[in-house]
Amino acid sequence: MSPAPETTAAPVAWRGLAWAALPPLLVLALRALMPGEVDAGALQRLETATLVSDPAEAFWMAARPLALGLLVLAVAAGACLFAVRRWGWARLRPALLGLWAAMWLAMGVGLTASDLNRAQRQPLPDQSVKVLLAREILPGKRTGPGGTEVYFEQPGEAEPMRLFAQGQPPAAFVPGSTALLHAEAGRWWGRWGRLTSRLAPASR
Repeated sequence: MSPAPETTAAPVAWRGLAWAALPPLLVLALRALMPGEVDAGALQRLETATLVSDPAEAFWMAARPLALGLLVLAVAAGACLFAVRRWGWARLRPALLGLWAAMWLAMGVGLTASDLNRAQRQPLPDQSVKVLLAREILPGKRTGPGGTEVYFEQPGEAEPMRLFAQGQPPAAFVPGSTALLHAEAGRWWGRWGRLTSRLAPASR
């Protein structure tokens, strides 16, 4: 009876594992070393408001980023699967690993640019704005102690704006009243600010 042939374990592709694991680990380490968003009571991101007329439109506006993200992931996964079936994993492996590393490199550059943009803000002149709508935001991990999301008209802006007034009650921003906007512009893009209620009717 002849002895059974010896089986050798397949070598571990350490280089491929390093290319797959190191880029996301480096980006996560970079993110951990960066300061977080502004602290409670400081400036919050100033964004263009989208006013909706019915609940269905509001639901779509809230779900649109997730839906578009899932669509992009589905298209990318389908394209990768098609390419692997047509040309084989061995031929595509270097290119896919390179794209994977480039994607995480771009994320790291974006995180660094965003942090520098926020850290080098420039003050803007204070402005009086007219409050359009105010809704309460309950406390949570992202909102801290909660506060009020304020929709308002700003001079020189064609569309209404919105700003999260952290720790402030909705009663401080009655629709039709005025508030004082203290804002700063990012180094390259974006604006941050905070609102101070005046509790006075706006002139028409």
